[in-house]
Amino acid sequence: MAKYGIEAFKDNKPVAYPIDAKETYGTLTFTGSEVRNKFIYIDDDGEVHEEQNQQESWEPKDTGQPRDKYIMAYSSNIKDVMDIHVPIDFDVDSLEFDQEIELIGAVVTIGNAKKEQKVVTRNGEQIRSVDCKTFPVQVEGVKVKDSKATSQPSQSQSKSEQLSKAKG
Repeated sequence: MAKYGIEAFKDNKPVAYPIDAKETYGTLTFTGSEVRNKFIYIDDDGEVHEEQNQQESWEPKDTGQPRDKYIMAYSSNIKDVMDIHVPIDFDVDSLEFDQEIELIGAVVTIGNAKKEQKVVTRNGEQIRSVDCKTFPVQVEGVKVKDSKATSQPSQSQSKSEQLSKAKG
């Protein structure tokens, strides 16, 4: 257990807790996607490291290789857009903006992060980086719920090709 008593680890990985995504997040609407690349960190002696040092003083360098893939979806229960971690080989091109989606195999883990927060001191307001807990959502896959849309990435392209063939 971590010092706060809220994290549990097995084989040095956070424990994933299964959730009922529909009950927890309500209706989810796809809004976009993002790929985050791997970074390496170079110390003052030029040595390469996989992880940043505790002081965060090593120079980060983008490797150009994807590390994580996320989709963003608006949650009717949370009333905000949330990031959902999907497998790196997930085909985000099969999703269209504003499609209703359903999460398959949704789990949450408990993670550590830092956030910027206004702190009022005797010297006035300051913005400080403070530790916080996050509850990232990971899924095995995503299913499109809209009956009007299909999971074909080139749906509009195939319609235009059919029209041009019919004219010619």
